[in-house]
Amino acid sequence: MTTATPRSLRKSLPPVYAAAALRLAFPLIVLPVMAGRLGADEFGRLSLMLVWAGLLSMVVEGGFLAAATRLAVVADAAGRWSLAQQVVSARCLLSGGAAVLSVIVAWWLQPVHTAPDLLGSAAVLAALACALGWPATWYLQASQQLHRWALVELVVYGLWLLLALLLAHSVVAYLLLNLLAAAALAIGGWWWLSNDLAHRAGEPLWSRAAVQPGLRLGWTMMPVSLAGAAYSMALPAVASAQMSRSELGLYYLADRIVRSVMAAADPVFQLVYPRIVAHWQQGAKAAWTYAARWAVLGTVVGALMWLAGLWSLPLLAPLIAKGAAAADLARLPQVIAVLGALLPLLLGWKFLGYCMLGSARHDGAYRLCVVAGGVFGVVAAWHWAGQGAVTLAYVAIAVEVVVIATAVLGMLLWREQPHQTA
Repeated sequence: MTTATPRSLRKSLPPVYAAAALRLAFPLIVLPVMAGRLGADEFGRLSLMLVWAGLLSMVVEGGFLAAATRLAVVADAAGRWSLAQQVVSARCLLSGGAAVLSVIVAWWLQPVHTAPDLLGSAAVLAALACALGWPATWYLQASQQLHRWALVELVVYGLWLLLALLLAHSVVAYLLLNLLAAAALAIGGWWWLSNDLAHRAGEPLWSRAAVQPGLRLGWTMMPVSLAGAAYSMALPAVASAQMSRSELGLYYLADRIVRSVMAAADPVFQLVYPRIVAHWQQGAKAAWTYAARWAVLGTVVGALMWLAGLWSLPLLAPLIAKGAAAADLARLPQVIAVLGALLPLLLGWKFLGYCMLGSARHDGAYRLCVVAGGVFGVVAAWHWAGQGAVTLAYVAIAVEVVVIATAVLGMLLWREQPHQTA
């Protein structure tokens, strides 16, 4: 097996952060430019398509980023190939399910929000959802090769950024470029996996016998993935039935900006999570101590970022909104200021959440907190979204508070469940 030797975070982070910086350019540069090109109404439609494609991609992803990663960290080459077969086989079936759901979503949204072509809208949703949901990130993360994979991301994201600025003058053009970039990353990731495990190349990744085990594996975390998507994707998706296109576009842009800033920590999460899993092999105390140190650091950094953002927002907001003046974004700074509270909340909490996820001991508590947050988010968004983007931003904060509180309660309820090695 050609698996990268674990490297120090100091050596691993630079290339991963370079790719993250390119991802950050999309909400800060590309989306405001698209808002200006398309206008409020069409940018709202683009936002809606991206929101629902992201949500449906969680169906295709199938929960494997959580479930398969944990097993792959401690598996040998044969075990990782077996996991790959389960993921591929299950995702083929899940992709069909996502295609059916895309037709339902397109039909539901057609009267107000989508293009007149029902089948065309459904096809775009299905294709983009599948492309976004197929990456082999679970393997790259478990084998600690994200620093090498980041070089591929730099090329793909760089081309996408350039082509989006040059060619994306319509909703269809932007979605097509997004689809091509997502598909390239998905195909490249699975090629990478196959090349690493080349000695298994004689065995096909698709296996009918692996479908049922794959679905069982993914099902342990699929509800968690779907409910977790409610924190970002499902909130505007559900709210789309209550909000105007322009208001939806305003919230979506603010949400993407804040969550992209927050995504600056994703390379750290992706590199720390396998280490948390490894610490669980030494016992609960070692794992929680390691995760707690990162959680404290994340909370402090998040609070400083939020305060810095509040201070600089009056200066930066006009620059962000300048290219999007046609989209009526006068309240963008207000929405961003509210959503900025997610930074200290999530940059601290996610390390503890990953610690819960790193051991089967806390699977019940993890499911409880994420599903509770998802249900609360959907209900709250449906009830209050009609009051506008600022109100929906407060709902997003409330969802995270519910998740954290429920997680603590869940760990108390499941505290005597015996530890199981992943």
